[in-house]
Amino acid sequence: MTENLQQNNWVGDGMCRFVLAMLMVLCVVPLHAAEENRFGQLLAPVGARVLTDRTSSIDHFRLVLSAQKRTVTKTVADRELRVSGSLRRMAWESSEKRDLDELLQPLRNELARGMSARVLYQCQDLDCGSSHFWANEIFSNGRLVGRDNQQRYMAVYLPPASADAPSTLLLVYATQRGPRQTVVGLDVIETTDEVLPGVASREDINNMLSLSSGWLPGFELADNQLDPVASEPLLEVLSSLSEGVQQRLFLVVHCYQSNEMSVNQACSDRLAEQLRVAAFDHGAELNVSGQAALVLPAGDSLVPALRFVFWPGR
Repeated sequence: MTENLQQNNWVGDGMCRFVLAMLMVLCVVPLHAAEENRFGQLLAPVGARVLTDRTSSIDHFRLVLSAQKRTVTKTVADRELRVSGSLRRMAWESSEKRDLDELLQPLRNELARGMSARVLYQCQDLDCGSSHFWANEIFSNGRLVGRDNQQRYMAVYLPPASADAPSTLLLVYATQRGPRQTVVGLDVIETTDEVLPGVASREDINNMLSLSSGWLPGFELADNQLDPVASEPLLEVLSSLSEGVQQRLFLVVHCYQSNEMSVNQACSDRLAEQLRVAAFDHGAELNVSGQAALVLPAGDSLVPALRFVFWPGR
């Protein structure tokens, strides 16, 4: 009898463990789908027809992060990466002509809400080059071909939620295909490949400033001091902004190294003053302040970082 009870208990415990494991799997899988659906819901025009919605594994996916240039045989970009991982590819078609900037604005607003998003590259209209290139070669969907003078492309990086989690790439393409048609494509890629460039370029910084708020790349330090040489791209971009934009731009330095908030505050105040002086040397009157560790860091790194916000929101 005792042996049977022990065996039954063992079977019961095993079954519980199995059920628990399955529940965990069921709980984890929809989370990624829900995240992807959320981005899709922000982009899909109201009443639009779904053209594509599929998931696949990718290997050496072509990630375009710069303007196109035409060679003798094909169209290439100055900066391209190859990434591997998983891809969810979605596309929609609307029977109405939509303003492309208004169409993308809900996604931009969402990215600005503390998601630590980084715009890697974006273009619009004729600066994007050929619509056939984006539709056929990048998004593999001829239904996305539209007018070269009415198109938008944006590549966005979202950092991993934890050290062992993949990062996320959002690739968005929208164009007006005819007098009464708008099409939108969205690729959501999860990858563990290295995507971010080691040193922020002026284009990286300008792309990030197209959002209303976020973490600003190019804020480089050496021995816990602002490195004006390594931060030159950032300083040049900030100084090139118009006076009206500079007045609405607020820069905030955050430090995270200490468990004592007063120490972090002193660090952020010191670096904020160094940035203010360095920017002034470049001719820019900027609003810069320090706020210790009062905002969570963008990722796992606890190095000092620079956040920006435009006020009033644009």
